[in-house]
Amino acid sequence: MKLSYYCTSCKEENYIKTKTAERYGFLKEYSSKEINERCKHCGNFTKKDINRLHAEPNNYLIIGGIIAAILFTVIFWGFGYISTLTAGIPFYFWVSENKKTSLFNKSRVR
Repeated sequence: MKLSYYCTSCKEENYIKTKTAERYGFLKEYSSKEINERCKHCGNFTKKDINRLHAEPNNYLIIGGIIAAILFTVIFWGFGYISTLTAGIPFYFWVSENKKTSLFNKSRVR
């Protein structure tokens, strides 16, 4: 999951990587309700409230799940049904990323 916000001066989208799945954990990580991040496009410092951040799924994990499914399918091809079950690996990553994103976007910090 990655968090995005828009810079106030150049209106470009910036990303913050985090391991927490909710805003309360993010508040504990940054220990302040406002974050002060430097824009990666214009270099201006942008002060944003935690409630103004928007979560998006990390597509690299989903692509990694697809690659793992292809690899396990090739390895376990001779075992029959096990190779069919490996097709569920990308769906697991996709569902877990969407759940994390939904949980983060639904919660708010006072």
